[in-house]
Amino acid sequence: MSQHLKEINETYLEHLQFAQKMGWSMIISGLACIIHSLFPDILKTTGSNAIKKLDQAMTERKNKKSN
Repeated sequence: MSQHLKEINETYLEHLQFAQKMGWSMIISGLACIIHSLFPDILKTTGSNAIKKLDQAMTERKNKKSN
């Protein structure tokens, strides 16, 4: 097992699923931000909402692992 997986106390599959979920969310919200930059009247809160959700997911994961 990798050192990183030991440090965060996750299996390879758990880490894979979480990291991919976070990565795809960042890609999709990043594209939404680019679209918003071109058309300011649409997708006004998509980027900030995604950041809040990502932060919440990371915080919940950290809290879950420390208990």
